[in-house]
Amino acid sequence: MLLSANQVSGKSFDYIVIGGGTSGLTVAARLSEDPSISVLVIEAGQANLNDPEILTPGGFGKRFGNVQYDWAFRTTPQEACHQRSFTFNRGKGLGGSSALNFHQYHRPTKADIDAFEELGNLGWNWGLLEHYYAKTEGFLQPTEKTDAISFDLAHHGITVRGLTLLDGALIEVWLGPLVVAYQTTLSGFELPYQLAMKNLGISPVEEPFSGDTAGTWLTPLTIDPQERVRSYSANKYYQPNGSRTNLTVVVSAHVAEIVTELDLNGCATAIEVVFISNEVRHSVKVGNEVILSAGAIMSPQILELSGIGDIAILQAAGVQTRVRLPGVGKNVQEHTNARVTRELRPEIASEYLTFDMLSDATEYDCQRELYQTSGTGVFATGSSTCMTFVPLESISPIPDILQKSIIQSIDDSVSSTQISLALKKQYEIQLKHLRDGEPTCEFILSPRLVPGLNPPPGKQYITASGFINHPFSRGSIHIASSDPMVQPNIDPNYFEHEYDLLQLVEHIKFCRKILDQEPLKKLLTEIEVAPGPHVQTDEQIADYVKSTMGTTWHTVGSCSMLPLADDGVVDRKLKVYNTSNIRVVDISIIPLHIGAHLQATAYAIGELGADIIKRNIF
Repeated sequence: MLLSANQVSGKSFDYIVIGGGTSGLTVAARLSEDPSISVLVIEAGQANLNDPEILTPGGFGKRFGNVQYDWAFRTTPQEACHQRSFTFNRGKGLGGSSALNFHQYHRPTKADIDAFEELGNLGWNWGLLEHYYAKTEGFLQPTEKTDAISFDLAHHGITVRGLTLLDGALIEVWLGPLVVAYQTTLSGFELPYQLAMKNLGISPVEEPFSGDTAGTWLTPLTIDPQERVRSYSANKYYQPNGSRTNLTVVVSAHVAEIVTELDLNGCATAIEVVFISNEVRHSVKVGNEVILSAGAIMSPQILELSGIGDIAILQAAGVQTRVRLPGVGKNVQEHTNARVTRELRPEIASEYLTFDMLSDATEYDCQRELYQTSGTGVFATGSSTCMTFVPLESISPIPDILQKSIIQSIDDSVSSTQISLALKKQYEIQLKHLRDGEPTCEFILSPRLVPGLNPPPGKQYITASGFINHPFSRGSIHIASSDPMVQPNIDPNYFEHEYDLLQLVEHIKFCRKILDQEPLKKLLTEIEVAPGPHVQTDEQIADYVKSTMGTTWHTVGSCSMLPLADDGVVDRKLKVYNTSNIRVVDISIIPLHIGAHLQATAYAIGELGADIIKRNIF
């Protein structure tokens, strides 16, 4: 139930969840299944429940920059990107970024998850996480079979619970809370894209949810095709359980501090959480635990505001140190992308669906009504469902040269003590994945112009994007002030290692090959909007990347789950080191980046985090 700040102020709750986003509402819903315990969720944003701006699937991107829905963080100027400052859009309000994202829902490779265990987190492997990926997912099979879609129900959110009669067998099929389905209307580019990839030597994947993503496939989306709305943590985890008397949510409440007591050994115990609502400070008492689920940007900020972090950072911000934990806010990793855009031939444009159509206000209204009445049209498609994950050698003629360059860069950095031996452990796993041919490169086809540009009237475009999913560069997120209303300093430190830049250069070259390959080529004019025909040499492409590269809003690592000696922030039970009752349950705990968009993993971490608390896993 939703209560005001005054109604909860001064009260005690068994579990206080800071952040009502993707992981936060997941863990809160699961913990509150036990009626004997009380759970409070503190969310800084508004409730935004039943809001058509969120629920209408095709509305993604429209709310970016709108402070009702978006934190709209900004990074520090990036030296390697011509001093550009990047906007880090993040969901603000119940549902967090699951209310703001582009709906993509899929899993990484088995090797990406097994790396968590290799880095010292015993038990955190594919065998464990696969169960929690499935637990959150209510997969709906497509009503019509198409050549572009392939799946295997054995790897989706279907488990046996109880008995019922189904095809002559006594079983009951149970689906997770989150509705996951393929788009009900295809844009028309899906099969041409897959055939173009096949002509480039890259075959379709039968089931990318199996832990093997190498190849081309269509990703399912978090869109409920029956209700025709966005499927996200607020309407699938919270609202069905919102009447529980032991589940309380307070919104427009900005957490300022976790108040702790120290024992004789310096171990901190959370006793209160202080938050600000309408410029008034309130506090609630901690009965059992505090669960920090504020995301990769806000979770480290709240720890540091609470005196948990690197003493130099805390002192500079005027915060008294309670727990020295230098890993807080370090090891930040971020996906990035660069794009190639071509114009669709005008004479065939009516045969395909692109989001450029929505730039016309009349067409926007027509498409929205079409979706509401029949579930078809542009709003029933996905922004970028055509996905390809491949190793570098599949798209570049110089993978060995690039690999040698990053090995030399790492060796030089270790020798000069610029990087720690702890970070070297991560790099060794990344290099092993390169040698093993893991699919570290991602490509997406989007039926739209380059984001941020408005298409000319009557013009339509498609964009091929290449993504860096396993960067070697590491950044940081730290408080800039003791004032909790001041955003932290976000420094992704792009292109710290030149390898990341050189890899994106190769991605741009391959994106051009994709759009110049039949049967896609015959759908396009010769007009390349970006980078443009004047960008040809490696140096010119590199400069284009620095000038136009975009973030993918997939930040991890700022509260890394690593051994304490390796600058870890939480242990494998997600407990913050040197605290007795503070955990972090969100994507900030991912210690080494994964080759996937993060939504499915954020839910899985929420599900697993709840079971760690309830069942004392590990």
